[in-house]
Amino acid sequence: MYNDGEIEAETVPQGTLAERIRAAASGIGAFYTPASVGTELAEGKEHREINGRTYVLETPLHADYALIRAFRADTFGNLQFRLTQRNFNPIMAMAARVTIVEVEDDIVPVGELDPDKVHVPGVYVNRLVKIPPDGIFD
Repeated sequence: MYNDGEIEAETVPQGTLAERIRAAASGIGAFYTPASVGTELAEGKEHREINGRTYVLETPLHADYALIRAFRADTFGNLQFRLTQRNFNPIMAMAARVTIVEVEDDIVPVGELDPDKVHVPGVYVNRLVKIPPDGIFD
């Protein structure tokens, strides 16, 4: 598909990738980073010198869909994560147009999750899918 020109691919440093997703989630229009200065990755991008250091302008990375996994959710879509689920799932949920969440534990009624332990509010979630206990869908 890539060779046929049906999809685009872009190489991005990991930290820049995370920041581009965070920028999309936060509504930030663009940001400067020194990460790719002097490499092929910076070719064709705006450069700016700030306080004697060169930076490259990067734009937000929005997603059409985010497929994420949560430990627990309520029926409104409020999510609780555990362990490494908290790394990029929250910003991906906020950066995507549609967020689909697979839920490991229970999908509980609204009000049963401690509000102080909600990592993503339901306003960013479009669909919940309960994972069967054995992990196998019929």
